[in-house]
Amino acid sequence: MININTKIEDIVKLDNAIMEFFNRERIDFCCNGHMTIEEVAGEKNIRPQDLLEKIEKNFNPSYSKEAQGIELEKFKDLSLKEMVASLIVDHHNKERDLLFEIDPLLNKILSVHYKHHGKELMKLHSLFANLKKDLEEHFITEEEVTFPLMLENENPSPEIIKKVEDLEVDHERAGSLIKEMIDLTSWFKVPEDGCNTYRYTFNLLEKLVKDIFVHIFKENSIMFAKYIESEEK
Repeated sequence: MININTKIEDIVKLDNAIMEFFNRERIDFCCNGHMTIEEVAGEKNIRPQDLLEKIEKNFNPSYSKEAQGIELEKFKDLSLKEMVASLIVDHHNKERDLLFEIDPLLNKILSVHYKHHGKELMKLHSLFANLKKDLEEHFITEEEVTFPLMLENENPSPEIIKKVEDLEVDHERAGSLIKEMIDLTSWFKVPEDGCNTYRYTFNLLEKLVKDIFVHIFKENSIMFAKYIESEEK
């Protein structure tokens, strides 16, 4: 069913549960979902066939439809208006809440654990601040400008497509910040001397990042792709 020329985003569309595997392997299925298995293997400097075999071992489309993939399965069949509403309620609002909750907690653990983990936490604090700023501005642009234009124009003009492409650039920038955060913390691994607040904060960061990955995948690989395809017909 899949081969080394299969795109990562197409694998996720078939088996949504495999997102957890891609997260563990640090394979970007949202911003770079257009890449093939062969291209990803090239970036990781491994044999494409070896990566394909690892993916096949974790590939189970039947499980996806019965479990956590249900949400994505439903999203694919929504109208454009329903997709927009779902993205705002299920992701924009959720991520805003998480950003608001994480901000003071991250500042707190930076202060308490500065002596032993100051270098890492200072960098993480800076990356998070940039991510928070970018996402909050991005959400407003989508909700107040681009999404309304898409809903008012079922047949997209070149100008609207350019705005959609600008949103995808925003996604890539957010993805780059998140990758830095993941690399810095070894996927939000709490140090042995980390307190409960440290642990809770990192759990929230992981929750935020995983939601952003799904969020970007829904927009780039499903909604935006569907909308732009309508212009080509």
